[in-house]
Amino acid sequence: MTPSPRPSRRERLLKRIRTEMDQECRAVAESLDPADRTGLAPFLERLTQSSTDLRERTAGALAPKIFSLCVQAPPELFHAAGIGHSRLACGSFATADTAPRHLPALACPMAKSMAGLLAMAGEAQDLSLVVPTTCDWMVKFPELAGFRETAPIHFMELPHLREGEAAARRWTGAVKELKTWVEKRTGRRIRPKALLSAVREFNRAAPSFERLLSLRRTQALPAAHFALIMNAFSLMDINAWHQALLDYMAGSRAPAETRPPVFLTGSPIVFPNYKMLDLIENAGMHIAGDDICTMERVFPGLTAPRDNSEYSLIKALADRHHRACTCPTFADNARRMNRLVAQVRQNKIRGVVFHVLKGCHPFDMEAGLAEERLKAEGIRFLKIETDYVKSDEQNIVTRLEAFGRSIAAGPETAAENRTIETALN
Repeated sequence: MTPSPRPSRRERLLKRIRTEMDQECRAVAESLDPADRTGLAPFLERLTQSSTDLRERTAGALAPKIFSLCVQAPPELFHAAGIGHSRLACGSFATADTAPRHLPALACPMAKSMAGLLAMAGEAQDLSLVVPTTCDWMVKFPELAGFRETAPIHFMELPHLREGEAAARRWTGAVKELKTWVEKRTGRRIRPKALLSAVREFNRAAPSFERLLSLRRTQALPAAHFALIMNAFSLMDINAWHQALLDYMAGSRAPAETRPPVFLTGSPIVFPNYKMLDLIENAGMHIAGDDICTMERVFPGLTAPRDNSEYSLIKALADRHHRACTCPTFADNARRMNRLVAQVRQNKIRGVVFHVLKGCHPFDMEAGLAEERLKAEGIRFLKIETDYVKSDEQNIVTRLEAFGRSIAAGPETAAENRTIETALN
């Protein structure tokens, strides 16, 4: 009997990484209360499938497989073309081991994890990719991940200035060009009737999303639940996602014990990396709101076209997904800080945790400005810089617990501010 050939080094590496990815996904499931798992099962199963097998991300969708790297690519366009939409993001720590060696040492951990996931699948060249030109990591990602220049990639050349008529025309033009590209890739014309139908389907889910936010504000919704639901939004058909959300909220959801509410902002949080969510809530605080682009900002709310014409629909999508976006990559971004302060005031939140992944330059650059503005408003602020590792968790917990005690004590004063800064640093 001929012995089986010994697995190659790469085969052994992939086996180890897949085992670790399974463990990461299972750890999230096991952290949930057993009573909540049934309601969250549709989201958890979809995220687990798509995290361990890239091909599962487009399961049930018609060819070609189209992925987008950012929330600024309107999902309604893909839905109208009948191909669904799938955002390419990855929160696995393990996949970084298969990322290309030419990535910089201080690469954005999410981009590194995504590149590793593509390398594991070995099918990057088969994918169609939509790349909104937001941060430098997104712009350079196809090249760093090994896509050839001839690969089917569409860059949405988005302006970094948001205000004014010229910017509005460029936003609308970018969505129009994306529509034309999707039509060419799919061979299907996206007619106004289909686009209007897609807009209405997404709009029908908006009130349910608002109810979900209300549950979150009243502390009836743990952070991991909200993250699972919103991370899955970019991987599920909108109607399936909406029905699963209604089923989840049908259960009785009474507010939990009252904890000091905090607002989370900064770098993306992607399944199964819920490290920051767990650490914040384990430190005794409740995440009552966020403006993370993989969580609350995934669903920007109602799209309101003036009429049913193609131009009006395209312009409404541009206004909803681009001009209303609060991405830190904008140059004229006073609106982002004003909105952040308003959300904190409106929801009676006591402090802001600013999450920065090492190598995530836009949020790292913005953190100091946010700190000055928020502290001037009397709002407590804590910046946490971390990576896709577990080794820094104890240090982060210590800082979060000190921050939690400070916001539980009451409103901030300048003297307290200096004392807390000394303790946290």
